[in-house]
Amino acid sequence: MKAALEKFFAQETDDPLRYAFERRGAHMLGSAGEAVSEEEHQLVWQEIQKPKRSGMAVMYLHVPFCANHCLFCGFYRNKWHEEHSAPYADALIKELELEASSTASQSSPINAVYFGGGTPTALHANDLARVIRRIRELYPLSADCEITVEGRIFHFDDDKIDACLDAGANRFSTGVQSFNTKVRKRQGRKASGSEAIRFFEGLRDRNRAAIVCDLILGLPYQTAEIWRDDLRTVVDLGLDGVDLYTLAVFPGSPLSKAIEKGACDPAATLPQQGAMYGEGLEYMHRQGWKQISSSHWGRQTRERNLYNTLIKSGADCLAFGSGAGGNINGYSYGIHGGIVDYMRCLEEGEKPLSRLHRTDPMSSPLNFLAAGIEEMRLDLGHLERTEVSARGFRKSIDSLLSNWQCSGLIAGEELISLTTAGRFWHQTLLTYLKAAFKLHSPSLQPETKTYQEEAA
Repeated sequence: MKAALEKFFAQETDDPLRYAFERRGAHMLGSAGEAVSEEEHQLVWQEIQKPKRSGMAVMYLHVPFCANHCLFCGFYRNKWHEEHSAPYADALIKELELEASSTASQSSPINAVYFGGGTPTALHANDLARVIRRIRELYPLSADCEITVEGRIFHFDDDKIDACLDAGANRFSTGVQSFNTKVRKRQGRKASGSEAIRFFEGLRDRNRAAIVCDLILGLPYQTAEIWRDDLRTVVDLGLDGVDLYTLAVFPGSPLSKAIEKGACDPAATLPQQGAMYGEGLEYMHRQGWKQISSSHWGRQTRERNLYNTLIKSGADCLAFGSGAGGNINGYSYGIHGGIVDYMRCLEEGEKPLSRLHRTDPMSSPLNFLAAGIEEMRLDLGHLERTEVSARGFRKSIDSLLSNWQCSGLIAGEELISLTTAGRFWHQTLLTYLKAAFKLHSPSLQPETKTYQEEAA
């Protein structure tokens, strides 16, 4: 085991924030188990709806349209046209109504609702509002349910903002990426920096919801001084929360192609990103903001970041909309990403499933690792006490943890905390921890059975 773990070791360096690893690891939130055959999708789906849910849960609604493909984005699917709004909102409502009365939907409160994309705020004001209202009418939302609408400045006018608020939204998350006009324009963002500031001032001054923005560090043309200006702008605006994300250049993305052709300056290197992250963390700390996760900060208690916290811990997720994914009652699932197939299934009165998997036996411990790394505090002792498959895990990876501790990435023994460097490299640490757990528990593999065989 020790020899197998050595490939996960960090480089011992005086500057782990910048040089702990040569590359960043990418992790998946969970681990897919055995696939249910397409022929059994609807039968199994109906059975999944019968048991009660327990524990905290979230709802995710996907709006897979964008006005344009921003250079940095790896999630673009469909170009937005105004005539998409009403039919797509109708489809979402129909999908919501299909399973609203099931035991799984009604048996326990839903603690957070998240409209993601794509660009949810591309939908017209009335369409956004009626989807939000229908959720509140049909589903058992908790009294303090966080209802987030994600959007971009270009589509999000006053009518849409007020329509969302009046319908019940209480949190807005907007991907500004940078307030610098040149940086924004070179990435395909349509609004200028000053327009972005005015937009956030308008949201803030309504004082009716938590206001969160995303910043990306490491963008082309984003100098150290521009990064500092972005941080200062967030604080000066008095927003409720901010994400500091590191840029990932996806192979084949518009940004990757532009850099390869010399049409765009290169993105920041990993060492440069590490330095920017460290500066951002220190600045937010000096301003009195609380770090909620490795990449998220809140100014006051209004910002909870509840959906993101719960989804990364493996909470049940009721998913709706083309391209969405969720998990419930021991199964994970995906919804057709093709609009035509999505609409066709709904017309036939079926959940538009593109995939359905039984939960991998490893999902629970892997979700625990993901939640702990995300929250910058990992209790391996608790993991071993609550998961039979995790017994002895701490001892089996002692050499790896010792390396990370000596390298300045973590501190502590059974209760591990991430240092500043560890927080920057959190995705890499999680990737390697998950791989190490699979080495520790290789026997946790799902059996291959059809649904009929399992029922028999």
